[in-house]
Amino acid sequence: MFYGCVVHGRATVRALCALVMVVSLALSMWTLAPLRSAPPHVDQQTRDPPTVVLPPSVYGPVAMVTAEPVLNLDAAISYAAGRGLVGLAVLDRHLNAYLDNGLGAQTPIGSASVIKVVIAEELLYRAWLGQVQLGPSEYTRLESMLISSDDAAASSLYSQFGGVSLIDAAIIRHELTQSVPPVDPRYWGNTKISAHDVVEFYDGVLDGSLPPASRDYLFGLLRRIAPIASDGFGQVFGLAAQDPAWAAAVKQGWMCCLDGVRAVHSSAVLGRDARYIVVLLSQYSPSLPWEYGLATTTDLARIVVEALTF
Repeated sequence: MFYGCVVHGRATVRALCALVMVVSLALSMWTLAPLRSAPPHVDQQTRDPPTVVLPPSVYGPVAMVTAEPVLNLDAAISYAAGRGLVGLAVLDRHLNAYLDNGLGAQTPIGSASVIKVVIAEELLYRAWLGQVQLGPSEYTRLESMLISSDDAAASSLYSQFGGVSLIDAAIIRHELTQSVPPVDPRYWGNTKISAHDVVEFYDGVLDGSLPPASRDYLFGLLRRIAPIASDGFGQVFGLAAQDPAWAAAVKQGWMCCLDGVRAVHSSAVLGRDARYIVVLLSQYSPSLPWEYGLATTTDLARIVVEALTF
């Protein structure tokens, strides 16, 4: 509200007008005071961090306020830049904060065994809908496929339940725009994925693409990663080599030599209430040994998790 006064003539009239303006302004401030000083409604969340929800009727759109800092991955991005083609993507699901290393995270790379999580999720999804039946034999192979990264178990389930259609359907359902099925449908490990899309996939599962029982079963298997895979490759690298107290649900991948490159990947959901999704994909010349990729993912994982809040 605006109060004005146009004064012409004697000083007493001007003084009276000024007094009227002061009183009017004081009344307007008294009227608006309750609106400004009313405390915001606090919606006490049960998970960290505590969140203050400001009433939209007073403050406009709902604002989420937190005392925790946003993600800072500058050190990790700098390290990744010197290690060949590396895809780095991190999502803080509590703060709804996502960061990646740009082109590296958006570039499709051969999936190797990371795609096994997608195959498993698609099978559990179809079983939930009643489209397929999973018996003891199927569950045994599914568990071996994820815990020991058993290729034979993966190939058996892949062939039994539709082959490349499993991957096609999952890519479409999760809207993975940077991922494509294998050119030769016989080879599930040749699926191309990006770090960004793997984050999207994990986040979609956590947000309800599966019913809670199936979701918990899936991530429970990923938390039981075997130290040595069925092919003899050591799986304790990258995100699996970090503090076990974080209870990371991990899926690793390694492959040589699709498109003349060697690949070593590490992906995980970790932290309280599955707070963080971290995906590290690496691709480099096969003239370099496996140890190069293992060191890349392990060092990068250490740098990333040092920047997270647990």
